[in-house]
Amino acid sequence: MATFRFDTRVAQDPDRVWAVLTDVGLIPQWFPAVQQAHFDGTHRHLTTSDGTLKSLVVTKDDALRRFQYRFVEGMPQPIDFHLGTIDVLPDESGSRVVYSQEILPETLAPIVERAVSEGIAGIARYFAAHV
Repeated sequence: MATFRFDTRVAQDPDRVWAVLTDVGLIPQWFPAVQQAHFDGTHRHLTTSDGTLKSLVVTKDDALRRFQYRFVEGMPQPIDFHLGTIDVLPDESGSRVVYSQEILPETLAPIVERAVSEGIAGIARYFAAHV
């Protein structure tokens, strides 16, 4: 199983960061690959230039500020296992955002890893611009 983790620090209150990162409609503002996003009550639907990804929301824990999801449709090949996790933690200068992924088959790892690295950079840019 391929696993990886990225993190960034932002000078914003953790509750504000959490509110932005869990608002599906705002994903295109901080995740460069996503052009449109909506939530149907169970799944997030993310439109990219390559098509639409559907992810099942597994965890949205407001107390822990932990969000987890699984891709269920839209990847270029079948997924045996996937779990994406975003944690928003208090940090001395505001917040630390940790974005991790676990995925099988490992052949999908480079695609997901590249997208998540762009996403974590997008989070830093978003909060730098929205002080």
